[in-house]
Amino acid sequence: MSACALALAGALAATGQARAPAAAVARPGDVEQRACLQRAEAALTAEARATLRRITGQERRLLALRGYLRSPDLAGRWTWSAQQVADWRHSPDHARALREIARVQERFATLNPGYRLHVNTEVRSVDTQVLRWNDNRSVARAAAALAPQARRACLGEGAEGFVAWLRGSELAVPPNLAVPGLSPHGQGRAFDFQVFRGERLVAGTDSRRIQADWRDGGWAEKLAEAVRISDAFAGPLVSPDEPWHYDYLPPPP
Repeated sequence: MSACALALAGALAATGQARAPAAAVARPGDVEQRACLQRAEAALTAEARATLRRITGQERRLLALRGYLRSPDLAGRWTWSAQQVADWRHSPDHARALREIARVQERFATLNPGYRLHVNTEVRSVDTQVLRWNDNRSVARAAAALAPQARRACLGEGAEGFVAWLRGSELAVPPNLAVPGLSPHGQGRAFDFQVFRGERLVAGTDSRRIQADWRDGGWAEKLAEAVRISDAFAGPLVSPDEPWHYDYLPPPP
């Protein structure tokens, strides 16, 4: 564990989020960092604070904390509850989403005989989002780069200045996942299209295969062409680069 991670461990332990070795608590600056983190977490909703405690690793938690602070409407964007999901499944909007997905699938199959599109239409739960965040390598890289900068900002700016710094901080290489709780998949507002030939996956959602499968294989453009039949989707997602990801646009009220 890096020196910065040890410091974060001590700071987060004091907020009830992690247990840290005694040596970590004794590092100079840990008291200040505890104050910085406590001040930042105070600005969050109860759901976001609870989700932070389920994220493994001090650096990943810090990265998620940054994402929550930067959200302009944390409560409004938060992943739906089970009741909200159930209500949506019985709504005209859900029926429309399924119809528009089917139109895209039919168009794709017509343009690409022998191939089909698979779409997972289930709302992505916070549980699933946390599991993916805890296991994602791009999250680990972005979090490790942010941690030493955050420590310096805390010690230099104090608790109030730290919150402003973290909210405005930029990432050199952002992770390829939304912060847990804030994925548009959690409100039925995004769908991932995967290309199959029979039961064989041809182009999926593995970011390591984007160039080989989606670009070199031509499936990014073929999917985009099929999606054009519907005005219910916008995309694909550009940052992070996900040629399979399209946002779903509900009808105006």
